[in-house]
Amino acid sequence: MLGRGDGATRPRRPAALRLGALFLLLLVVCVPVVALAVDRNPALFVLDEFAYADYLYKIDDGRLVVRHGELSGQRALRALACRGYTPSTWNDRPPCDADGFDPAVFPNAGINSADIHPPTYFLITYAGARAVMALGLDDDLVDAGRLFGAVWMAAGLVALWCLLRTLGAGTRAAACGLALVAAGPMLLQQWHFLTPDGANVLAGSLVMLAALRWEGSGGGWAWLVGAGALAMAVKAPNVVVVVAAGLYMLTRAALARRHPDDTSARSPREYVLAAGAMLGGAALVSAVWLVTRAALAGPGTSPMERDERVSILRPGQLLENIARFITPWDREPSALYPLAVLTSYLFVGSLLVALVALKRKDRRYALALAAGAVLVAGPLLLVGVNFVVRGTYTIIEPRYGTTLVPIQCALAATFWTGRALYLVAVLAFVAPLAVVARLLF
Repeated sequence: MLGRGDGATRPRRPAALRLGALFLLLLVVCVPVVALAVDRNPALFVLDEFAYADYLYKIDDGRLVVRHGELSGQRALRALACRGYTPSTWNDRPPCDADGFDPAVFPNAGINSADIHPPTYFLITYAGARAVMALGLDDDLVDAGRLFGAVWMAAGLVALWCLLRTLGAGTRAAACGLALVAAGPMLLQQWHFLTPDGANVLAGSLVMLAALRWEGSGGGWAWLVGAGALAMAVKAPNVVVVVAAGLYMLTRAALARRHPDDTSARSPREYVLAAGAMLGGAALVSAVWLVTRAALAGPGTSPMERDERVSILRPGQLLENIARFITPWDREPSALYPLAVLTSYLFVGSLLVALVALKRKDRRYALALAAGAVLVAGPLLLVGVNFVVRGTYTIIEPRYGTTLVPIQCALAATFWTGRALYLVAVLAFVAPLAVVARLLF
């Protein structure tokens, strides 16, 4: 006879096995694509990846956290000198075979700018890079870390699959959603370069999945706290998806008050408490990291920080950041640009369809409202956080909003039925092929 514990865990095993099999299948697909992208792009990408490569080297030397104002090491300086820098904004790099390198002649005076991020992504990626090297797949730490991006990619797509199915997307629609997200040039770029943004699809999917699972089951308060904490443990800009999830629950609370006959909704008080739990988890991790970073900080500021310092935010700076997350996924002119634009606006357009066509009792209505609000105003939140915490201003990059892509994709996929599904399937077939063709040729 099965005991209570055995009976409780038995139904979960097939689901766990199916997700494990899906992860392995996606990994088999993702590894060649990421490996090909890594091979085609040896140069380090702009300032950030130079800092992230140095982070891996520092962990390799036994230093687990980068301090504010810390200089990049010789291994990272040599990597940048030998690999090059893309886009080509730094053309005066020293020769690759130099005996030593002066950090002062490197971008940002050689100061590592990755100290603003918690070490979570870098520690996991370093461990993954070492595993890749142990398997004999690569002998370079930077390239091995980049190859581990295939794991971030596969894990993110599995989490996205769970979100798609939880929201009610059909199997074929969910498969199309995975294909479109995987083929997004901006997202693929995050997966084959070293960057905490490589975890954006995973973090965004898990945050929203935790909120929807809580709403459906009525339990899992710890998962709400954990989801908010995990998002912020990866990167501070992930606050936008935590806010989106919190806003979704607050919207559901407001609509539950107007429609007390809605049996699918929980009580307004529970929604408010759930939103507070998720935002509280995010706030706690952020506070711990800010205190830790301040305690480890070295003196002085980098040239980049000095350039970004402002005493006040001007109206024009706020206006230029509005709706920065509603942009095509690939801003570089290429054959993929039309496909990226089409996919981007397919997702965003579904938010408008949901707001117009759905009843307010439908949870997708609240989700569209919350996601749309954060797509427009989310960049302003990040501008405000940067100014309050660091006293700086910088225009917000669209990639910071890719944590919201899983929400858009999942919502859009619920509308893909009948002829619409066939049209989306064509795009989901063509877009990945176009990505591979661009990498090959």
